Amino acid sequence: MSTSEERRQRLRDLLGLDRFDAPFAAPLSAPRAEEGTAPSDAAAACGAPQEVIVPGAHGAEIPAFLLRPEPGRATGAGAVLVAGHGRGIDDLVRTDPADGSHGGPARALVQAGVTVLCPEMVSFGRRRTPRPGGAPPYEAAESSCRIDAARYLLHGTPVMGHRTADAGAAVAALRRLDGVDPDRVAVVGASGGGAVALLRAAVDTSISAALVANYFSSFAASIAAIPHCPCNIVPGLLPEFEMADIGALVSPRTLILEAGERDPIFPVAATRQSFARLRTMWDPAPVRAPQLVVTGAGHRFVGEESVALLAAALG
Repeated sequence: MSTSEERRQRLRDLLGLDRFDAPFAAPLSAPRAEEGTAPSDAAAACGAPQEVIVPGAHGAEIPAFLLRPEPGRATGAGAVLVAGHGRGIDDLVRTDPADGSHGGPARALVQAGVTVLCPEMVSFGRRRTPRPGGAPPYEAAESSCRIDAARYLLHGTPVMGHRTADAGAAVAALRRLDGVDPDRVAVVGASGGGAVALLRAAVDTSISAALVANYFSSFAASIAAIPHCPCNIVPGLLPEFEMADIGALVSPRTLILEAGERDPIFPVAATRQSFARLRTMWDPAPVRAPQLVVTGAGHRFVGEESVALLAAALG
């Protein structure tokens, strides 16, 4: 039987992370139009999103939002929050109201005293592949996933691998920020962002905790049974890496799962079955067991009990 570290390396290979992972950690910077403005300035305080740049692999510049809690509320914990399909990072911070898939998770985390960094993922928002000349512009919530998924696979790696690597770059940059304890940084995401959060936590043992919403179910009951975006496809995952197998690689660290009772694309019955299997695979040492929160929602990140559990785990 292979060891956890061997399985972790196998998962890294399937994602193509050696191609995308940044070789060293670099600090956040301001966008070029705002050079001279440090990301530690008051603009990011009190939950107000500040635009910053996360340095990625091969000189890439990843647009992001940084949100800080009020000084008296800050706990020193940090979280990289990853968006799923929609308007990208704008969906994570909007309040007018929060979109149908996210319940204002960035602000919920900030109110819990957590410093939050929201990196834009490939295919979403500011990182959509430009349309060819003469083509109509993208709709606000439209992604370039179908183009990007095909382009990446034709080059031998899944776009999910690039997203997982960019989340790792964001974790590294957040750890360097003043006021953030590098040993208390989590990854958080819902739907496609939940996929990134689960995968990053599985391959990166330096991450303290993960909150995965509206994703953890089983590939057999979701991606392989219900129409989904091709950006979810990572060739070779099955049969070796069902979702429970990936989740088990987070052990013995904190893993909090949120699911919607009425989620139409990640069936909650499969979530419960996979969670039961995950518990049997968890490290038997006296450590925090994985936790599952089932809300009455559909495919929506409610982020109430689950965020409170994460904040408590981070301390």
